[in-house]
Amino acid sequence: MFAVLKSDFKEFRQALKGQDLIFYLGLAFIVLYYLRPQVIIPGLDIIPWMQIVILVGFLTMIGNNRLKFTGTHFLVFLFATLAWLSAMNSLYPHISSKDITTPFIFALEVLFLSNCVKNVKQLQLLMIIFFLCIFKMSFFGARVWATRGFGFTDWGIQGPPGFFQNSGEYSLLMALCTVMSIPLILYMKPKTKLYWILPVTAAMAVMGASSRGGQLALLVGLIYLLLAYRKISFKNLAYVAVFVTIAWALFPEEQKARFQTAGSDQTSTTRIDYWEAGIEMAKDYPILGVGFRSFPEHYHRYFKVSDGSYLSTRREVAHNSLIEVASTLGIPALILYVWFHFSVFSSRSLVKKHKDPGPELEFLESFRVALNASVLTYFVGAIFMSITFYPYIYFLLALAIIKMRLSRDREREIKVQKGAFSGSAKAKAKAV
Repeated sequence: MFAVLKSDFKEFRQALKGQDLIFYLGLAFIVLYYLRPQVIIPGLDIIPWMQIVILVGFLTMIGNNRLKFTGTHFLVFLFATLAWLSAMNSLYPHISSKDITTPFIFALEVLFLSNCVKNVKQLQLLMIIFFLCIFKMSFFGARVWATRGFGFTDWGIQGPPGFFQNSGEYSLLMALCTVMSIPLILYMKPKTKLYWILPVTAAMAVMGASSRGGQLALLVGLIYLLLAYRKISFKNLAYVAVFVTIAWALFPEEQKARFQTAGSDQTSTTRIDYWEAGIEMAKDYPILGVGFRSFPEHYHRYFKVSDGSYLSTRREVAHNSLIEVASTLGIPALILYVWFHFSVFSSRSLVKKHKDPGPELEFLESFRVALNASVLTYFVGAIFMSITFYPYIYFLLALAIIKMRLSRDREREIKVQKGAFSGSAKAKAKAV
């Protein structure tokens, strides 16, 4: 087992050598974003590493004519522009003006990361680095849950400082990485089962985080994978039924109670109140909403129920990304946000029409399935969380742009090869 790991690591290290500077900057971006060494080691946090990496990357791309702008990039920047217009016309300008650069930063990150990868090998290496960074978080979550005796806690599991510190957002990241890693591990056909420790620990972290939204999102993503790989048979359904029965038996009683009371407990009823209020905001201000980041303030002023509970004194977010966008940015922004999901999801198989697609196209097909499962998982999680301006969807958009470009390049090469073969065959026939 360890000999296999040693051999694979050596091969991975050799593959990393000799890549271009732009790709290395993309890897640095992933490490800074998800491993966060500049936060783990305070002494490193003396310069803006992320900004420097992106700036140097853009300058290098321009110098090497590698900066490509697609229609998806345009939509992301248009979404950021709508957020800016919403802030400029906000009912609460003192709130909306605070983080107005955030949507444009995400748009720039999509543009940057999607241009860092130029071939399938680099995409594979990038995903390996990403999963290695995520494994640190997934192992931490699994260990915390195990040390609790696989029990339940109200606060779940706290992630690292930043976007994924909250238990719900951390849970969704782990769910995404679970369903994203499975198709790629299946493609690899590794000689050791040890690689499955990533999706297993990530799924354990979702269970330990006690977030119903994250757990439901994981379930939907796994069901999609079963359908995508056509593993829905009587035998497999029986296996799933046995697994679910055992998992439910081992599930903490408190977590079972949360699912059994879903829709009627205080958390559910208050979120329904937030959603209804958000829909009313969207009706009242359909073009640009009440203002970027202004849902908590507008809800607190006009919709809160003063029943004496602690929730009535808090300024809460919408707890639904679709409603968050519609109520704060307007319906046009909501249309774009929904379109982001369709930009990532692809129903077109990349290998069906090719008799011999080759390993690169086969990998991209597995990657397509991974992205589909990931965006479905994200969408379900986003129904219960206000995560429009979190990295999830923007990371998926960048990967989808890479996948689309590499798929087109590879299919173009296959057509050229077929054309050359056909021309050669005709020439030989004429000679005969």
